Amino acid sequence: MGSKIKVVAKTFEVLETLNRKNKLSLKEITEIVAFPKPTVFRLLYTLQTLGYVEQENGTQSYKLSSKFMSFVKGANSSNNLTILAKPYMEELRNEFNETVNLARLVDNQAVYIRVVESNQTFRISDNIGDRASFHSTSIGKAIIAFLPINRRKEILKNHSFTRFAKKTILNIEDLERELTKIKKQGFSIDDEEGHDGVICIGAPIFDKDHHSFAALSISIPKVRAKKLILDKIKKGLPKVGIQISLDLGVTDIREYLINR
Repeated sequence: MGSKIKVVAKTFEVLETLNRKNKLSLKEITEIVAFPKPTVFRLLYTLQTLGYVEQENGTQSYKLSSKFMSFVKGANSSNNLTILAKPYMEELRNEFNETVNLARLVDNQAVYIRVVESNQTFRISDNIGDRASFHSTSIGKAIIAFLPINRRKEILKNHSFTRFAKKTILNIEDLERELTKIKKQGFSIDDEEGHDGVICIGAPIFDKDHHSFAALSISIPKVRAKKLILDKIKKGLPKVGIQISLDLGVTDIREYLINR
C-alpha cells in the first residue's frame, strides 16, 4: 500500500474546511487545520490561481468557487443541488434574516431538501422531506410554472386543491392564470395561501434542458414583510436561482429567461 501524498491531503483538508464553514479568513483556516500559516497561504494561493477558491475584496475571506462546485456533478443530483445551493441560501438568510427553503421535483411532487432557518425567534420553517403543494406554496408554483406544458398537465391531472388558508387557490383555472403570471415576472408569490399570516417568494432553478426541476423560496411572517424588503427579494432571488442553474452546468439561461 502506498503512502498518502501529504500536500494533496492538506489541500483537501483546506477545501473540506471551506465547505463546512463557507467563508473563512486565512487566520481562521490556519487555526482550524493546524498547518503553518505559510503552508495554508500557498495552498489557498494555488487554489485561487486555478479558480477553485475565491477571495472577497471587502473582507478578504476565502470561499469555494462555482468551478470547484462543478466537481460534484457526478454525485447524486439532490446532494449535488444541496451542496451548490448551501452557500447561496446562507447568504440569503444572512441578508434578510428569514428562513430560506430549497425543494426539488421528485416524481410528481415537490419535496423540501434543505432548509436554512432564520435566527428570529418568530420564524416560519418547513422540514426536510415535507411536500410543497403546487397550488399553495411559492416554491411549488415556481417549479411547476416553468415546466413544459405536457409535464405540467401530467402533474396537475390528479392534483388535489386542498384549502390550507383563506387565500388558497382552489381550482386549476385560477392556478393556470397564476402560473402564466409567474412565467412573465420570473418569481412566484404565496401571499397567505399556504399559511395565514405568512408570505413567501419563490424562484426556479433549471436543468440543462432549461426546465425547472427545483426552486428556492424565502418565508416571511406578514408582520415583517415590508414592501422594501419584498421588492429586494423579488429582484434578487431569481438571480440566485439563475446562478445556481449556471453552477449546475446550464448554459444560456439568462437569454432563455429574457425570451420567455
